[in-house]
Amino acid sequence: MNNIPEYSVSEITHLTKNILEENFGLIKVRGEISKVKEFKGHYYFSLKDENYVLNSVCWSRNIDFLNIKPEEGLEVFAQGKLTTYAKGSISNYQLQVEQIDAHGEGALLKIFELRKKKLEEEGLFDTKHKKSIPLYPKKIGIITSPSGSVIMDIIDRIKKRYPTYLELFSVTVQGAKAANEIISGIDYFNKHSNADIIIIARGGGGAEDFLPFNDENVVRKVFDSKKPIISAIGHETDFTLIDFVADIRAATPTAAAEIAVPDIKNLQKELMQQYKSLNFAINTFLNKMLKNLSNMKKLLNFKTLYSSLNHSKKNVEVLKKNLHYFFLNIKKNRTIQLENTKSRFESLNIKNVLKRGYSIVRGHNKKNIIKTHKIKAGSLIDIELSDGIVVASINPKT
Repeated sequence: MNNIPEYSVSEITHLTKNILEENFGLIKVRGEISKVKEFKGHYYFSLKDENYVLNSVCWSRNIDFLNIKPEEGLEVFAQGKLTTYAKGSISNYQLQVEQIDAHGEGALLKIFELRKKKLEEEGLFDTKHKKSIPLYPKKIGIITSPSGSVIMDIIDRIKKRYPTYLELFSVTVQGAKAANEIISGIDYFNKHSNADIIIIARGGGGAEDFLPFNDENVVRKVFDSKKPIISAIGHETDFTLIDFVADIRAATPTAAAEIAVPDIKNLQKELMQQYKSLNFAINTFLNKMLKNLSNMKKLLNFKTLYSSLNHSKKNVEVLKKNLHYFFLNIKKNRTIQLENTKSRFESLNIKNVLKRGYSIVRGHNKKNIIKTHKIKAGSLIDIELSDGIVVASINPKT
């Protein structure tokens, strides 16, 4: 019993640290990423399998060199070194990650399909959200790598088709920092540039290379863009999530350039055709006017003009006579109507009524009396006849 080695807790902790760090150099650990947290530029996450969980950290100095950004649910090989650390008074060990690679394309495809389903159910891929591309853009913003054939292919194709201003926002098109750079590019062209269209492009690659273009934050940023976006990632058979949310998906970066601008040769042909059509229409119109003028010239010779004026004079005379008879008939009819109206008013004149033997009885208050019970015995009344007024006294009944 006395031969059993004795250690303090601190000594055991240091021994464990030495055993782990001295016996495990650079290693690869296979597992599923979970519980991803970003803090002060560092990534903290776990690697898990069906039995255990391994704490992991990727320091900010290594993030720019990662092939894959840590994402929830992704099956990966994490390369790094085992180290120990103290959390409070408890010793722990973790994997300091220096590089991350996908564990086969099957794992990436699984994440792709799950994320696609989620975003599709939210309506981000609905065609009603798609914005139209301007026909004649004055400036095109391009988000891609400044090196390589992609940017040169786009420049060359636009230069040949429809020379216009291009503005490049340089990004890395793969690796852990690519997603944030693409997001910054979209923000720049929406807030600080007068570009009419944004092209997001990269050349071909494997599923792992396209991870930044399947990043959920990148997809949502493309959806929120106020300016139309053309996605041009990889080759015709390659698909990323931003292809579904972009306003137009181009099969290749070169195809994106062809979509973004019209073909100036076709425009010239169309303009020439319109010029010919307009020229034909103008000549046809002018010929018609010349023919009309020629006909008017014939009509305006002296004999024809004199004959036309003489004929018009006769027509005016006939019209003058007809108008004279018309107004005489109107005057006659109006005179008859006026006499009839005058006769009716004369018949209603009170003086004429009195001449026919009628009279008007009034009291001294000048009010007409039309009923006998209104006359009181002993009162005086006025009786108006055709030639004057008679005052009468009313005797009581005997």
